[in-house]
Amino acid sequence: MLVSGAGILEVARENSFAVPAFNVSDYAMLKGLMEVAQEAEAPLIVAIHPDELEHVGAQFLPAAIAWAHGASIPVAIHLDHGATYGQVLLAIQSGFTSVMIDKSFAPFEENVAQTSRVVRAAPAVGVSVEAELGPIGVSDKYGETGSEEILYTDPDDAERFIEATGADSLAIAIGTRHGLCPSEVKPELKLDLLARIKERLG
Repeated sequence: MLVSGAGILEVARENSFAVPAFNVSDYAMLKGLMEVAQEAEAPLIVAIHPDELEHVGAQFLPAAIAWAHGASIPVAIHLDHGATYGQVLLAIQSGFTSVMIDKSFAPFEENVAQTSRVVRAAPAVGVSVEAELGPIGVSDKYGETGSEEILYTDPDDAERFIEATGADSLAIAIGTRHGLCPSEVKPELKLDLLARIKERLG
């Protein structure tokens, strides 16, 4: 069944389980993920980056939505790392049930303003909103954009951000990276920071 991202994550939070979000860039990937997730009876977030949407074409989205509608599991169709308000609005109009506005490289107040703008638009049509605070690291030139230095989200900022925007979920920087991590690089994950932010946000 097709649901919002917030609907999936709320159940996951209440029952302490993780929900996979896979970036999909062709029909074969979508088919494989849907079949495996249904076999495992596991909720699924199908994430599509604007670049991936451009790659597969607009005709791909109705197929993804149809798969989700007919699935025996909850499925959200999520715009991953939407860079502009226009991209997010187009995604909402096109049938996405979850959108991300990523202004993590912008100053805090601009991030708040742009995220708040999306939050005012999306819930009216049942679409959930993810934001990002603290740029995710990047390991290679093939992954999504990110910061070359390790940055971490400040718990105080995270609390202020959610209070100011009302976003449904928040991508935070705890030392994770986009792309393949070179063998000589040791990840510097701060799971204690994740726990502190989770405690702040409830």
